[in-house]
Amino acid sequence: MNLLLQPKKERELTDQQQQFLSLLFENGGNVTAAALDAGYSRGSVGWLKNTLAEEIVERTKSLLATNALRAATRLVNTIDNAIPERGDELRFRAAESLLNRVGLAKQETINHNVQAIHGVVLLPPKNSDEDGVTIDG
Repeated sequence: MNLLLQPKKERELTDQQQQFLSLLFENGGNVTAAALDAGYSRGSVGWLKNTLAEEIVERTKSLLATNALRAATRLVNTIDNAIPERGDELRFRAAESLLNRVGLAKQETINHNVQAIHGVVLLPPKNSDEDGVTIDG
C-alpha cells in the first residue's frame, strides 16, 4: 500500500461541460442561464452545479489570483491619491478583501499565553479489616 500522496488526476470534461463553465464565468455566475445556453435542461442545473463544483472553485481561485494585481494597484493608487474620490473607501475595502482571499493579507499572529496549574493529590492506602478484605468506602 502506497501511503504517499498521489497527484490529483485532472478530470476529463465533456465539450458541453467546458462550454457551461466558460458561459458561467462570462455571464458573472448565473448558473441557470449558463446551463441553458450550454444545452442542458432546467432540471439538470442542480446536478450540474454539484458535478462541476470542484472545477468551479478552481476557476474562481484562478479568477481571484488574476485580479490580485488590479486590487494591489487600486490600493496603491488610493493611498497615493492626494484628493479622495467618491467611492474610494468601498474600492479600498474590496481590493483589501480580494487580496485577503488570495493569501496576500497581513499576517496575524496570536500569542496564546496559558498558565496551567496542575495538582497532584496523594491519598492514603485503603484500610483493610482483619480478614484481609478491602473495604471500599
